[in-house]
Amino acid sequence: MRDAEKTEENLREIMAREIAGNPHAEAIIGAFQPLLLARRRLLAAEKWPAVTLTGFDPARFGAGIPLLRQVQFFSAANPWGEMTDMMAAAIGAGFPVLNRDMERIAGAARNKDIDLFSYFHKLVDAGRDENLVFSWAEKLSVSAPVLEFLLRQLSRVVLEKRLTEAAALIGDIEWRHGYCPVCGEFPSIALIEEKITRRWLHCSGCGHEWIFSRVICPYCEHEAQQGMDFFYVEDRPRETAFSCDQCRRYLVTLKGVSELADRDLDVTAMSLTHLDVIMQGKEFSPMVNTPWNALR
Repeated sequence: MRDAEKTEENLREIMAREIAGNPHAEAIIGAFQPLLLARRRLLAAEKWPAVTLTGFDPARFGAGIPLLRQVQFFSAANPWGEMTDMMAAAIGAGFPVLNRDMERIAGAARNKDIDLFSYFHKLVDAGRDENLVFSWAEKLSVSAPVLEFLLRQLSRVVLEKRLTEAAALIGDIEWRHGYCPVCGEFPSIALIEEKITRRWLHCSGCGHEWIFSRVICPYCEHEAQQGMDFFYVEDRPRETAFSCDQCRRYLVTLKGVSELADRDLDVTAMSLTHLDVIMQGKEFSPMVNTPWNALR
């Protein structure tokens, strides 16, 4: 069900349509527009080196170890300089208050004062290195969360670029977990199909989508015996939020979705932030914090 490749024009049309359906989301979608368009340009570029993803162990995968903890997705030959410059500029354009920090980070990467590739190269063995992030932030006199924001956007570009190879590795191996089989992050939005009512989970960390049970909470894997709880605003029953009383987590969900629908699921999630406001007001937390739903 993964979205087809989109042109920039197509992506602009999708954003305009989501804003028309949810006018309250205009400011947030507008802020992220430069970032989404920059990502689309990078993914369409032809400067990416060919890679062979090695180290995959089907047995470990079957035991719940996602690909990112087994396989080296990140290559020194990736266009790190171009990626960093483009994504930093896009973040600065959408969020002017972050522009100074973005210029400092991009400049430091350009001058080899920090080696962004070294951070990503360690992910397989050690996971995310928060100490390194704080060390770099202090060195550059920038905010650590802002630096982490940029690092996550760079990671998203690389991982999404390699999704075809990742899918080939996974093949038909069953994945029964609510966190992403590619990068291990929890979903930011779910879609329930119109006819066969399967639930698809979407990962904001890498863009991957996978099928997951409709009666199990993706976060704590509690199975509901009497159906799942969904909250929706009156007269808009397709725009819902699944909630779990066991772990007090929620997941914005679009119901009755046609496979033919042309959408970008990050943009769709941004258009449903009114549900984030309501659910967090009810003392539920999102399954994963994203730059648009971390309201507290």
